[in-house]
Amino acid sequence: MSKHCDICSMYFQNDYALQGHLAGKKHLKGLERFEIMERSIVVLSLPKFIPARRLIHFFQQYGVIKGHQFGPNYLIIEFCDRSSAEALLNKPIWIDNVKLNIEKRKAHNNLKRSKSEKQNSSMENTDSISYDNIKYIFEEKSTFDNQLMMFLNAVQLTDIELETRYNSICTQMDKIFKEIFPRCKTYRFGSTQTGLGFKECDLDIYMDIGEPIYENTSKSTDAWTMCKIFKKVKKIMYRMNCVFSNIILIPKAKTPIIKFYYVRTNVSCDISFKNGLGVYKSNLIKYCISLDNRLKPLMLLIKYWARHFKISSGQKISNYALVLLIIFYLQQPSVNIIPPLMVLKSTCQPQIINGWQANFNENAVLPPITNKNNIPQLLHGFFFFYATFEFKAQVICPIDGMVHTESEFKNIKDLPSCMNRYKAYVKEDESLKFNVNKPMCVQDPIELCHNVTASTQFSTLDSVVRYCAIGAEICAISSKNDYIDLMRTLLTTDLKKKGKFNITISANQSQYGSNSMETCVSTTEKTKFSNDDWYSTVFNIVKDIFEKVFMVQVEVLPVETEAKQQKVEMLSDVHIEKQQTVTLHCTGTHCIWRNRRIDNNVLDPSLSCLQKEALMSEQTIENCGKEKIINRTNLDFICTFKKKDSLKVILTVSNKRCDDHVFQEFACFARDKIAEIINRTLIHMQQFNKS
Repeated sequence: MSKHCDICSMYFQNDYALQGHLAGKKHLKGLERFEIMERSIVVLSLPKFIPARRLIHFFQQYGVIKGHQFGPNYLIIEFCDRSSAEALLNKPIWIDNVKLNIEKRKAHNNLKRSKSEKQNSSMENTDSISYDNIKYIFEEKSTFDNQLMMFLNAVQLTDIELETRYNSICTQMDKIFKEIFPRCKTYRFGSTQTGLGFKECDLDIYMDIGEPIYENTSKSTDAWTMCKIFKKVKKIMYRMNCVFSNIILIPKAKTPIIKFYYVRTNVSCDISFKNGLGVYKSNLIKYCISLDNRLKPLMLLIKYWARHFKISSGQKISNYALVLLIIFYLQQPSVNIIPPLMVLKSTCQPQIINGWQANFNENAVLPPITNKNNIPQLLHGFFFFYATFEFKAQVICPIDGMVHTESEFKNIKDLPSCMNRYKAYVKEDESLKFNVNKPMCVQDPIELCHNVTASTQFSTLDSVVRYCAIGAEICAISSKNDYIDLMRTLLTTDLKKKGKFNITISANQSQYGSNSMETCVSTTEKTKFSNDDWYSTVFNIVKDIFEKVFMVQVEVLPVETEAKQQKVEMLSDVHIEKQQTVTLHCTGTHCIWRNRRIDNNVLDPSLSCLQKEALMSEQTIENCGKEKIINRTNLDFICTFKKKDSLKVILTVSNKRCDDHVFQEFACFARDKIAEIINRTLIHMQQFNKS
């Protein structure tokens, strides 16, 4: 009797032939395509009035989206779980009173695309959590909590993905390698184990082969060495090319690894066979995160921030080191959310691996957490802590939650008793001493001789400190507005673009540029302003913002057609109409963005936004004087006012002689504030027919 493969639509004469086909590369690829089709849908005839990002957000409520692809008039969505697609196919789906035309994805409706569309789709799925792909979350004026929830849904690895795509790899690895390691056991470690994994992240695997591993073959010809393990594993991986691809062996590393791509679930993996301490370190971090429900969102946000600005990974700061920095901050007496890790390790029978205590007491009785700060406040504290931290000659030690000096590590008898095991190690072998001759020193809480930031360079540390400084200022400014703009401002303030920001003012519609430092304003009712006075109106508002809100002195720099400078107050509307570009030099000493508030004043509702902000600046300066707060610095910047066709102006604000961090603080406050004031003031003028 012939046998049939439903996936490939092929017949076979007997079971043996069918089984051979089912194990073959062609069938496995066909099976993978079939599974993708089963968990995918196609939305045809897209409603033109609904933005693309809103459609994606709408479908996220039905399940985690693995990838999506827009065509000329269709949308293909692939979910991580088959049940999500089935739920959408089994009932009518409506959005804004429009019924969506949803069909099951099939081979024939994977519509043909041009070469450029394929490239765009590939780029989109290469880094699905890049800021460009999730920035829509922060563009809608919702609360910080709502933005954070949407952000986490968009970037973090879900339990379903973890189970179906990652856990299955470990199970299969045990089965595959039983033939050479009968007692092998595979473990996940790193971000997939701690719960801090992002979508499409790599999988770190440790395989315990169940046998001792020796440095060389002197013990016995049958002894396992790293060279022999690599040789055997490589042979199996190359033989099973339908399961493993992109195989790269790195045998000379401190911890030798094999990198590969697991074809069946599309995951990049690193596997190691030496030193299983990574598993215990991951379990320790996972436990620390479980102590408070604020910690996982906080750590994911900081981890994403570091990834976005390329502070973490590679030769910079490892994700593991970054998490230890967060834990250390949370151990400080002023925060007191995570206890010193020695508290967890001292109340259980030590389990020694490679000479170090790897275990901890998961049932330790800890004092209740009294810290009630919300996530933005904890984030602010983290940034401020490391922006002002003295890294030179100090070692960060999560084992006791304290800083120890370079001299203490050189003269080990001065170290506390929680490091007795480290002291004993160093007495036996001086080469195991903690390396303090580095720009940044963070002690591993298990391998106490290991500096987890030993490869961090001065340039990276400098970037960390500067990004933390501006992050702290962004948090402080955002607190005045319930942190609504916190995440957007935090992720768009790039120190590499530290000297300039742009604002586009248009009488038509907002036009967003690619520069993350660009802000746009629109005034839709341009009929209220004639072409003759629109430019001069906007210019005068800008001038008043600088002088009355930012409290700076403004002068006009000469242009090629003029022989001398001309003061702003002498600049006529006729002059503005004639010039295509006007350049303003602004200087001042007031940091009106710090401690900005109005006390016990009820502002007149008939005042324009510009007038209200001007009063607030005056009050801020007065309050600082009463409270004897030093709130002065050097502001020195250039603003070019450039006219464009169709009633549009581009403002470019550039640093001239400010300190970098001062200009960044000013930019964080000013770029959104200028846009807001212009927009609301123009609307106010239209409503009250003011000139």
